[in-house]
Amino acid sequence: MKKSILLLLSIMVASALFAQTGPAAAKAKALVESGIAFYQKNAQDAAFAAFDDTKGKFRDGEYYLFVFDVSKPDSAVCVSRGDGNKALIGKDMWTTKDPDNLLYIQAFASTVAKSGFGWVDYKRTNPETKKIEAKSSYVKMIPGTKLFVGCGFYKD
Repeated sequence: MKKSILLLLSIMVASALFAQTGPAAAKAKALVESGIAFYQKNAQDAAFAAFDDTKGKFRDGEYYLFVFDVSKPDSAVCVSRGDGNKALIGKDMWTTKDPDNLLYIQAFASTVAKSGFGWVDYKRTNPETKKIEAKSSYVKMIPGTKLFVGCGFYKD
């Protein structure tokens, strides 16, 4: 039994590490770090406007920033996103599930609540291929706030 648990944990750790390596992961993480630095040097409205700009410096192909407010219990309100989907801004996405029923917005919130940052693997429909694909997002709290910033990439 112990060996089975250790094997399962090893596989989970290896999967998490895989999501955190390579140029795609480095690019997503760097965009998040850059976004947080920008936020800290500018007014919140200016930062969100820059993050929402689909042709701006926080958008690079499939890479864009998203920001959630987790100031209320059991809530994650989208306050900014650079993919152009303005309809989601202002929406509480706490109960959003991926095709495997993973509550991935809650997973984002849990990850940043535990360690301040980390990776979450989930599935989404890739707007380029129109197929459900594995995605990995790096999420990080903005220090001194109840906001987290994220950026993801399709793994397929």
